[in-house]
Amino acid sequence: HNFLTKNKYPEYWQPMETNYQEFQVDVNSTEFKRVASLFRATLPTFKICGISRLQNKKLWKMYSQEAKGFQMRYQIPEYDPDKYERLLFHGTRASEPRKIAESLDQGLDISFSKDSGLWGRGIYFAVNASYSDIYAYNDPGTRKKSFFLVRVLTGYSYFSTKEMNDTKKPPLNKNTGQRFDSVRSTTGGSEVFIIYENTKCYLEYLICLLYTSDAADDLLCVDLGGRRIIKKK
Repeated sequence: HNFLTKNKYPEYWQPMETNYQEFQVDVNSTEFKRVASLFRATLPTFKICGISRLQNKKLWKMYSQEAKGFQMRYQIPEYDPDKYERLLFHGTRASEPRKIAESLDQGLDISFSKDSGLWGRGIYFAVNASYSDIYAYNDPGTRKKSFFLVRVLTGYSYFSTKEMNDTKKPPLNKNTGQRFDSVRSTTGGSEVFIIYENTKCYLEYLICLLYTSDAADDLLCVDLGGRRIIKKK
């Protein structure tokens, strides 16, 4: 379904009282099943403990403004983000995901990216959850880990067949005279996309899972039919 609507915020968002809230998605909902299917495409045996929708008003405004710029630049019919947007996975390693998600400044911040990346100093995303699982955040003292499913404005991507370690911006598109919107390649058995601007992505979901796949009845997996809300002022 379309995500840039005529409303100020996505139509599927729940009412919120603050700038940031986290809502656990009902396990029986279409929304849960849609996200879980993307995850299970490459991690079919992993136990999902929960999927949280991340609603951040300020970061959504920044992202939607960027998306509207894409619509104007490429003359894409309004409210048709499928032309330039993807849902991709991202792991944060040692950084606690919720602290990133609740930020009212940047969300994923390229300034923390390393210059030694295969395709330069950018923010990296994977099509396959199995790749981002390598970079998942391990919750201290538990058998849980988590990573994001992110809405990314990939636009027109430059496909790279080699490393581009010194890259800080996508290459120029010789056909248009403008830079590509992202870089695309393959590594670790997954297609990956790299962007070089913070505002071209929005943290949509946080997926929590167990280390082992044989713990379907583990008490760590709480009832997902309810709703848990974390509020931030």
